[in-house]
Amino acid sequence: MRRSKSAKQSHNPNITVRRSERLADNFKKLPDDLILKILFKIQDDTKTLIRCSTVCKNLHSLVSKIDTVSLKFLCPNEGDDDDDDDDDVLLCSQSHHHIPQVAFPALMKVFANLNFLEIKLCSFPSSSNLHVSRLNCMIGDCDSIHCELIFAIQVGVLSSTRRSRNIPLKLNGKFDTSFAETMMFFLKKMVPHWPKTLKKVVILSANMQGSGSRGKVFIGEEELDNFVDLISTSMVYESWLNWLNNPKNVTYWRKDAQNDEHSWLRENVWILYGLGFPWVKDRVTTDIVVMESVVKELLGAFE
Repeated sequence: MRRSKSAKQSHNPNITVRRSERLADNFKKLPDDLILKILFKIQDDTKTLIRCSTVCKNLHSLVSKIDTVSLKFLCPNEGDDDDDDDDDVLLCSQSHHHIPQVAFPALMKVFANLNFLEIKLCSFPSSSNLHVSRLNCMIGDCDSIHCELIFAIQVGVLSSTRRSRNIPLKLNGKFDTSFAETMMFFLKKMVPHWPKTLKKVVILSANMQGSGSRGKVFIGEEELDNFVDLISTSMVYESWLNWLNNPKNVTYWRKDAQNDEHSWLRENVWILYGLGFPWVKDRVTTDIVVMESVVKELLGAFE
């Protein structure tokens, strides 16, 4: 069957070039300040910004003035030190559009005036623990970097009814924090390519697969130990509930709308950690108090 003339034209590369030229001509008619306003409106759409930068030199120059960018990558394999190999990455659990790691140096040349860079690392489904994490990097004078790592790991399940006499809390004996090392490894690969204007980098990572419809209790390590002690000394349902509802004990309790806490508890328990440290080999860490607002921000980044 014969292909129509319009079908042939749609695959003609010369037509694509002419369309780009017409688009460039249309943009040239607009004042630069208006184009910049448009670009800042779509600054969350990195793919479109990159396409705009290839249209003409003027657009490339204007795109380079964008100072805030968000990128999404697959998690790197820590055993791979070759920046040019993008096959050795950990698989994504969802069908996201990812930027190849090998493209990062070129991207930093496009966005040469960045102040803030957000990077989301897609986790892999084989991770043994559900987690959310955020690595904040503040870049100071002489390329000094101060890092703050905040993460939450699901460590157990709280399940009981008012009439039950069973121990309600089941904790995992061990949990995997390899995702934190993966974030640090990724940071190490990215640092040499940062523009000099960059002041802050945020790297986010999460694996929320299989968290189910339960509520989520986010709690510090010391507070979790206190809750375990309470359960071991008191089998009174009301005492557990009162303890959980006390903001001094729990950083954040995201309750499931279908749960009736006065009749039963069905919650996933997450332990929180916050560490601050300089970006040096022999770093000394300091504890950071994780606030409820930070936990909400972490969860919101992957919803």
